[in-house]
Amino acid sequence: MVSARAVRIAHTVLFTLVLLASVICLGISGALVGHYNREGYPPVHTGGYRDRIRITLVASVWSTAFALILTIGFQVAGRNIAFGLLTHLVPVAIGFILFLIGAASLTGLTDKIDCGMSGQTFSKCGVVKGLVVISWIDTIILLITLVFIITLCFIARGGYGVHKSTLYAD
Repeated sequence: MVSARAVRIAHTVLFTLVLLASVICLGISGALVGHYNREGYPPVHTGGYRDRIRITLVASVWSTAFALILTIGFQVAGRNIAFGLLTHLVPVAIGFILFLIGAASLTGLTDKIDCGMSGQTFSKCGVVKGLVVISWIDTIILLITLVFIITLCFIARGGYGVHKSTLYAD
């Protein structure tokens, strides 16, 4: 049986990491969208960069908002059904899917580009590469968080079920 203390510590660590990585990604992607809206997107794959950077912006806004809500809510009212397993599972799964789409598509677009070569570079090339890195980091952290929540869901199957269970295995 999983102890309440272990769940509280693991939840706090995981969601703090999600929040931290999402805020960093939010700052980078927001700055890139603002810069490219003023200065124009790179001449090659203009629509591709626009869409891919914006999907990472949406993913980071989503993950930041729900990580903040779920972290504070779990610390304040952890045994309330409003912050139960299903309430955690759905937003984390959506955030994971959004980050996976954004990180994979942006990686596919920037994979062959070397920002150090004069013929391949564009404005904020290194920042876009940094966005790819932090997006993958956030995707991995969300995957670990998703595995944690799914594990708690399997533990809850024996009790009240996933719909009515909190993160604490009663």
